[in-house]
Amino acid sequence: MKNLLYSIGVVLYYILIVFLFEKQKIIFPVFMISAFFLSMFLSKEKMIYSFSLLTIIWIAHFFWSSTIISTAILYLIFTPLTFILGYNLKRSNFIVKLFYSTLLILIAFFGFANLWSVTKNFNARKIVDAPEIVLFTNNNIPVRLDTISNKIMVLDLWVTTCGVCFQEFPKYENIYLEYKDNPLVEMYALNIPIKRDTLGYAQAKIEKYNYKFPVIYAKTDSFTKSLNINSYPHLVIIKNGKVRFNGALIMDKDIYFYKLKNEIDLLLKEN
Repeated sequence: MKNLLYSIGVVLYYILIVFLFEKQKIIFPVFMISAFFLSMFLSKEKMIYSFSLLTIIWIAHFFWSSTIISTAILYLIFTPLTFILGYNLKRSNFIVKLFYSTLLILIAFFGFANLWSVTKNFNARKIVDAPEIVLFTNNNIPVRLDTISNKIMVLDLWVTTCGVCFQEFPKYENIYLEYKDNPLVEMYALNIPIKRDTLGYAQAKIEKYNYKFPVIYAKTDSFTKSLNINSYPHLVIIKNGKVRFNGALIMDKDIYFYKLKNEIDLLLKEN
């Protein structure tokens, strides 16, 4: 019974970290570093039980959630390894513990973020027809993205309940300012309505920040359904009526794969 409580406690602790930090880039390091040091104080049996229930949960995600598969893969690999590593180092000297804990911190903060970007955006680059959908500006002027040619249309998809979306907007604005004078690039924040949202509510949520990038609005979620999008923030890039990128929005300086600027520059070089 006590071992089961350890398993449940680890799951609850992970949920607490998710609630406090929200971004996987922070969640993963905090959880893994905690697991590393916790396992140094556990018996072998308790150590195994500590990660067992969470591992079962990650495996179960493969069967009912497509949005978390890339994250689940990484947790399935690193959760048992981190607990086992901490347990096996419990009797090592201080220098060895310091070396491995430092290495774990570096992997957690930098390696995970880049590995997550690679797994999350695997097959994000593509050439498929853009959905035939009408979007709207603040003034209710219709916009048809699939009919615009000779431009790269960058869309940062967001919903009103997405805290991470609002955290990322300042970074998106900085990139927008870099490209705003380039006639080949147009960047938008695209609001996707969720249950009980109104256009006025979405406008009020973002306009108070006075961002310089233009905002457009979808009146239904058919755009995201047609592209199988179910997590936010999300990046879609359209060029000449074709979706060229459909994946996670990456703008962090310490992530080197599938960054927004790189994807824009890659498409610019095709001209």
